Amino acid sequence: MVAAAVLALSGGSTDLVAAGARNRTISLYTVNAKETLTIQYMKDGKYVPEAMDKINWLLRDWRRDEKAKMEPAIIDLVWEIHNELGSKEPVHVISAYRSRATNDMLRRTVGGQASESRHILGKAMDVMFPDVPLKRLRYAGLVHERGGVGYYPSSGIPFVHLDTDRVRAWPRASRQELALLFPNGRTQHVPADGGALTPADVRVAMANTELKSEISDLRRQMTEPKAPVQMASLLPSLPKLLSAPKPVERPMALGNKGPTEEERARVSAIAAPQAPQPRLMTEPAPVQRASARVEVPVPSGMLDKASAPPAPKKLAAADLRQPETNAAGNAGVVLPPQAVFVAQPAFDDEHFEELSFNMLPAGPLLTPTASRDDAVLVQLVHPFAQELKGEMTIASFIDGEMEAARKIAGTPNTRVSARNK
Repeated sequence: MVAAAVLALSGGSTDLVAAGARNRTISLYTVNAKETLTIQYMKDGKYVPEAMDKINWLLRDWRRDEKAKMEPAIIDLVWEIHNELGSKEPVHVISAYRSRATNDMLRRTVGGQASESRHILGKAMDVMFPDVPLKRLRYAGLVHERGGVGYYPSSGIPFVHLDTDRVRAWPRASRQELALLFPNGRTQHVPADGGALTPADVRVAMANTELKSEISDLRRQMTEPKAPVQMASLLPSLPKLLSAPKPVERPMALGNKGPTEEERARVSAIAAPQAPQPRLMTEPAPVQRASARVEVPVPSGMLDKASAPPAPKKLAAADLRQPETNAAGNAGVVLPPQAVFVAQPAFDDEHFEELSFNMLPAGPLLTPTASRDDAVLVQLVHPFAQELKGEMTIASFIDGEMEAARKIAGTPNTRVSARNK
């Protein structure tokens, strides 16, 4: 059975049905600039220059409106994953091209960033598909083994980083995940605990029925033939008439002599008094209910124990190997191991400006509407973006903050003053 399951899970990127498509149309939506584009960028296996030029403008550095020059390979990778996962929504792009001027500004103000980010080179895109679970998008990126895969499930806007540089992942996938994604053991990815994959790892991972089912469904979805996908529009759809309206034929039009005898009879029947309504024989009376308190007899031997406070309850041990034993000598109920969640990576050299994606996550809770595009939120500009627009410099921003701190320190609040000394 294990061998059959391995065969069902096996297969590399060459088995993916989207990889051989020679005509490709992509639909993109940029989260920051809020622009959309649906265009055929490949025809008969060749890139369409005019289409690629429009894609480069859409994926520009939105802070400076500087046009990108994206590598076609990253567009292909996003298109293939989008089609293999069967998404019917446009690709939501959080970040694509980043100009050197923007990168240098962020290095100068935030510090510690890579001087040759893949976003600068036009090799990276941060994306999410609204109708596809983010974990499934991550797994699909790992299976392709075409570059780096970053996983950010708890960001203000959750996303997956995809690039076409060397194969790597952050955070690294677990040994069981990689064993099921690559049951033949041939992969460039390294498990989180290090070392190579072995057949024993596959046998252990097969016992995890939930993970095995999840990755089997992923493989099946990525390899099965797809019907042509109709992209959903971001614009509200207007109702359409099923048929053209027809004039109503009224029984009595203006100019007639009057209602017929049959019509008069119908009106009289409607105006006739209705049948008498049923009446209550007697007025309702309140129900006499028994007392809700029930006295429970206590055995004579338990009277002194009943008056004593209850003993504290002991929790069952969480360690499967050494369950805790209560006072009566009975082992407690064994709890399953605690669930393990993949932590989002800390600040990294690719996404150090992450806060600018959604600088106020609680904003939709404080505005008249729950939309991120609410008029109040749209007007807010991140200080780092303002520097590029010439509205504010980081130096003046810091000076303003220091001046405000000095004013607070000068107030007659001894606790604040002590804290700022």
